[in-house]
Amino acid sequence: MPCTAAALKSAITTANGLAGPAHLLLSPGCTYTLTAPDNPGNGLPRVTGDITVVGNGSTIRRQSATAFRIFEVAAPGGRLTLENLTIRGGRSESGGAGGGAIASQGELTLNSVTVTGNVSALSGAGGGIISSGTLNLRNSTVSHNVSTNNGGGVYSSGTANISNTTITGNTAKDAGGGLDARGGLTLADSRVTDNAARLDGGGIAAFLLTGTVTDTLVQGNDTASDNDGGGGILNRQSTLTLERTTVTANRVVESGATGGGISNISGASLVLRNSSVTDNYAGGAPGGIFNHASTVSLTATTVAGNFPTNCAPGVFADCAD
Repeated sequence: MPCTAAALKSAITTANGLAGPAHLLLSPGCTYTLTAPDNPGNGLPRVTGDITVVGNGSTIRRQSATAFRIFEVAAPGGRLTLENLTIRGGRSESGGAGGGAIASQGELTLNSVTVTGNVSALSGAGGGIISSGTLNLRNSTVSHNVSTNNGGGVYSSGTANISNTTITGNTAKDAGGGLDARGGLTLADSRVTDNAARLDGGGIAAFLLTGTVTDTLVQGNDTASDNDGGGGILNRQSTLTLERTTVTANRVVESGATGGGISNISGASLVLRNSSVTDNYAGGAPGGIFNHASTVSLTATTVAGNFPTNCAPGVFADCAD
């Protein structure tokens, strides 16, 4: 495909009209620069068909005074797969709420994709990605995106399957600096590091979901407020299982705030197996795991070295200060 935005837009429009799947091959190492929206809120035509974009190391970016995201995947029928590609500079302010780079109501799959430097403004969720359908995020990086609402990196209210992915350096005004998940979540072999949220869940915010986190590092995330806490993970009204996962060096910085590592609240169920919650900080006790009106189960799990304490005394077994 020629290295022009016009060629990319034309190819997507043609692919949408096909009866079956379409594969679009971008020029190797090309930067496709979008200077104006194709339709309200979107730099490229809305994806209504089954389209795979093979990036060959290319970049799609917005460079414009006008705010618009890069991709939107429509439902029903929209299916978009992106491979070996960088998406940057998107800014959602119109044409629907959220998704600085990508908004998806259909099925979205990213393989070896970097989503970086995007913004979801005007109270939109998902600085990088917002998905209400199925999100498959593999071998990818979601970094340095900003949401003025929830989910600095990713906001998912559908099903999110994330593996071998780094979510780092993202910021949310409210909850879920790195990831805000509110449907189903499978997170494996990944890193959620150095994200920040103003209110809750500096690394991960889990609401009203059933999810698993396996073989994952949750490190160096921050939340400023004592609202619900959870510098590393906020688990609220959800069932969440952590297996072989490390939650370390996360913080809730406001005086009196709790749960520097994990905050488990409001009828939540938290299970940790073969995991560790260490060296987390909170402005008030406990600094490791805060539990309120919820259940926590620890199996072969270390909770140690957290400040000012590891867990609230007498709230659940197998955690001592």
